[in-house]
Amino acid sequence: MNERDCLQKIRNLGVRLQELELARPQPGKSYTSVALDFLFKEHQLERPTGAPLDHTLRTLGKALMERHQLKFQRLDASAIVDYFCRYYRVH
Repeated sequence: MNERDCLQKIRNLGVRLQELELARPQPGKSYTSVALDFLFKEHQLERPTGAPLDHTLRTLGKALMERHQLKFQRLDASAIVDYFCRYYRVH
């Protein structure tokens, strides 16, 4: 999945989190940013600032693997985004 598609899926996740009343949009922040902030906060992690999207998502994926003993067949941005989209039932 290219970065544009990945960002779109994360945006859709942000919209879904708002629908579920798990996250609230904030003035000046995109749904993508709200979704990433929520995921890092939910898993008690510090969100890397100024890092590329791929690095940010890999950081989240590695932490999930360690804390929850999850296994990703491939640890890339697409696999991590797909995991959360399935978890929160984003279509």
